[in-house]
Formats: sequence, structure tokens, C-alpha cells
Amino acid sequence: MEIKVGTLAGFCYGVKRAITEATEIAGNNEKIYCIGEIVHNPQVVKRLKEKGIIFVEEIEEVPDNSNVIFRAHGMPKETYIEAKKRNIKVFDLTCPNVEKLHKKVLEMKNDYFIILLGKVGHAENISTISFAGENSFILESQDDIIDCYKKYEKTSLGKVYILAQTTYNFKKFDKVIEELKENFCEAEIVVDNTICNATELRQNEVEKLSKEFPKMIIIGGKNSSNTAKLVEISKKFCKNVYSIETKEELDEKEFNSNDRVGIMAGASTPYESIKEVVEFLEKIGG
Repeated sequence: MEIKVGTLAGFCYGVKRAITEATEIAGNNEKIYCIGEIVHNPQVVKRLKEKGIIFVEEIEEVPDNSNVIFRAHGMPKETYIEAKKRNIKVFDLTCPNVEKLHKKVLEMKNDYFIILLGKVGHAENISTISFAGENSFILESQDDIIDCYKKYEKTSLGKVYILAQTTYNFKKFDKVIEELKENFCEAEIVVDNTICNATELRQNEVEKLSKEFPKMIIIGGKNSSNTAKLVEISKKFCKNVYSIETKEELDEKEFNSNDRVGIMAGASTPYESIKEVVEFLEKIGG
């Protein structure tokens, strides 16, 4: 059996930083809360729970005068205000690339209608759009362009600023921008490709692997946006794509010693999960 693991499989810089620092914070504080999943990976969250971190959904669940971690995807502007108001000590582990998005929309919000390309309801986009103010829109698909334009029409702004979720599909980006320019032809448009470099490189690599290998295994959280995009890209070029969180989801009957298998993992996937899948395949391949 031939097995090839993508060179960029697993933790990106922002995720590695968040998990490393969260582990240290848990060790130095008797009681520490975290709002939402620190990263979109159940195995990582489980390990941090074992270290004593208490995961909650909202700032309202965090007691006054306590300690809280802000997840890698970032938190809404209102959550920062609430934490300060209630004397909650914040350990902000927002990914530096996401922080840049917050700063960009704050700079542009007074003069531009802001369009954020990304998934509605995703933690990163909820946080970013909160800094953009009312004159903004999260564009999930081309089907939403008409609604987006209607909202823009209600403003007195003649300028449009377009940016993207850090894990957005980089090949889709140009197509959507082209369509937006056609619909907002009278506006002055500023386009900012804010897709994380690691995301683009990972998507490029998974495309190459899925063209080369008849079977692909993509490892990552089911609710991970960047992992979902890796699966989506793989399925365009490979007929046999397995999307899993852990090796337990794989069936030995699906593989044999003559297989050629490519492996890629999302940015929140721990090394151990990748290693276990490789060992599972090596056992079958002899």
C-alpha cells in the first residue's frame, strides 16, 4: 500500500498557538472558562476539558470576576464589552489573521458597505461582522447577491469593501468577486483577499493529492469549515473520499494492500489523529 500524508496536514499556526496557550493557562489558573469550542475539533476540546477548562456557549454563563478564554475564531465586539463591564479577565486567543479582519473592517466601516464572503453562522464571521456595523452583509453564495445589493441600496454609501473568511475557498473567491463587480457596477469597489495563506496552500495540496491518489482520507472535525472545503475539493477529483474525525470511522473492508491512499487533515486536526490513521492503513498494507 502506498500512503502519502500532505505536508501541510494538521495544525495551522493560529490553532497551534491557541491550544498551546490554552493548555498553559489551564495549568496556571484554578478555574478557567472558554466560550465556544476553542477550535473546531472534538478531540482537542475533550483534551482541554480534561485539563480543567470549562466550555460554555455565552459570556452570560461566565461568572463575574472570573477568567475566560476567547476562542481562535474570535468573539463578537459585544462580548469584549460585556467582559470588561463584569470585570472578567480575558485571555484572548483569537487567531492573528482573524484579528487583522477585525481591524480592517473597523477602518473601513464609516466609508464603505462591507461584504464578507463566508458561511453565515460561522464563529469567525459572527465575530468579524460584529465589528463592521449595520452596513454590512455576509455573502454565503452567489444566490445571496441580490439580497446583498438590496441592503447596499438602502445606504448612502457609494463604496464597497469586500473581504473573505480566512478559510474561504480561494478558487471560488475570484468567481464571486467577478459576479459582485457586475452587480455593483456603479460602486467604487475595494477587494481584499484575506484568505489565510495556510488555507490556500492546504487547498492546493489536497487538489494535487486527490488527482494523484484513487482514495483520499480527510481528517477533521465535522463542524470544521476548512476541513469541509478540503473534502469538497477532493470529491471533484477523486471518487473515493472518506471524511472522518478519527480512525474508528474507517472500515478495514474498504482498503487493501494494493491501495494508493492520500491523506490530508484540517487546520484543527491534532497530529495524533493523523498518526492513528496512518498506522491503521499500515497494518492493512503489511
